[in-house]
Amino acid sequence: MTTRYKNTFRDKLLAYIETRPGIVVLRRDVSSLGGARQVSRALNDLVSDGQLVKLGYGIYAKAEPSEYLDRPVIRSGFTEACIEALKRLGVDWELSQAAKDYNTGKSQQVPARFEVRLKSRFRRKIQYENRTLRIESMIYAK
Repeated sequence: MTTRYKNTFRDKLLAYIETRPGIVVLRRDVSSLGGARQVSRALNDLVSDGQLVKLGYGIYAKAEPSEYLDRPVIRSGFTEACIEALKRLGVDWELSQAAKDYNTGKSQQVPARFEVRLKSRFRRKIQYENRTLRIESMIYAK
């Protein structure tokens, strides 16, 4: 971690992010705090310092240092971050058919991965390290 001055824009941005509810931070949430380049530099600094994790284009999640790994981890997990990101982006979605069958008791097979079925158009990727939000059968709603 590098030594930085106090009372910088980065510190103000971090304080603002910490007061926001939830774990997902969209770029549009913080874009009104400063210029585009200033916000980009501050977000990149927070990602490099391990305060935030980048999930996709304009999508960040609050992070905390892991006591077992050498990298930051998402505070409440990847699945919760994906669900919150989809809601915040206004994407209509539902659980995959396998998850629905398991939840209703039609199947005893536990779904191995978190998958969603889209009901509205969404063309972005949400990913963190080797985990990616999977879209059921690559069905993209129109």
